[in-house]
Amino acid sequence: MSVYDDDLPLRVVKFSDIERYHEMERGAWWMHASMVHPVQRFYKYDWWIFWEGAPVDGDALIFREQYRLSTSEADALYVRLIKEKTVFFIYNRKRPRLDPHNPFDASSERWKGAMWAKPLAEDPDPAVKEGPWVGHK
Repeated sequence: MSVYDDDLPLRVVKFSDIERYHEMERGAWWMHASMVHPVQRFYKYDWWIFWEGAPVDGDALIFREQYRLSTSEADALYVRLIKEKTVFFIYNRKRPRLDPHNPFDASSERWKGAMWAKPLAEDPDPAVKEGPWVGHK
């Protein structure tokens, strides 16, 4: 079951597509994700990375809770796959953090139906230690 009501993104890559991407000159990876906000306490990011070593095909992996990665886990896999020059595809979703210090009014229409994440201080996921996502969990 998907953790998001909007289900799959417009483009989901499958094992049958990977060989075609190996032959392209564009590089090793493609991102189907939103940019990470620089203020860590505002949003929690959930990640899914699809590559030839993924446990299931793309449409069975993307946005499924059992394959969700924390930002720290995604960062470690991202770094490893880049070093290995492995073709991969990265997807994410962001959730606002329910933190009294954030500028979000949880009762406003904009956030109706939002899947709120714990405040950063209460998030049990490890923080990223270095790189562009440092401090995110």
